[in-house]
Amino acid sequence: MYERIVFLWQRIKNGKKNASITPSSKYLAKQMIKWIDWENIHSVIELGAWTGIFTEYICKHAKPGTKIIVIEIEEVYAKILQDKFKGNIIVEKDDVKNIGNIRQKHHIEKIDLVISWLPFIPAESIHQKIKTYTSQGTIFRSFTYQPSVFKKQYADFPIRKIWFSFLNIPPARVYWIN
Repeated sequence: MYERIVFLWQRIKNGKKNASITPSSKYLAKQMIKWIDWENIHSVIELGAWTGIFTEYICKHAKPGTKIIVIEIEEVYAKILQDKFKGNIIVEKDDVKNIGNIRQKHHIEKIDLVISWLPFIPAESIHQKIKTYTSQGTIFRSFTYQPSVFKKQYADFPIRKIWFSFLNIPPARVYWIN
């Protein structure tokens, strides 16, 4: 219950960073990680994990030894994640535009999987980095509440829609590359 209250408060306080009034559903989380070959995933970077609903599913499916890094800019969410996943993940309280520096800091040669929970279009700097990583084989998963805006932002990506989640508030579409 605490996490839902925090989430709602963050939405009221800063609606541009929280696109929803409630955390995404476990059903959406399951759809985001479906069809990932976890045997070949050695590094995961999660962008904007909020309260960790998706992080929980990543941790359940990742094989032992997989490096899981969560980039979360909001202090309150970073604290929730650190408390909730004690030692199972690395929480970087930082801006996602610094993904390259964070990757290097943690000695990740190749990012195998990037999962983005960012509610709005990322800055051009992160857009270009995702494009570079996916051209090198990184799997990219994201979702949107606004498919027309999402498709414009990623028009130059080989992006595919894989799922529509009616059981999420608001309903969301899941997209992937690779």
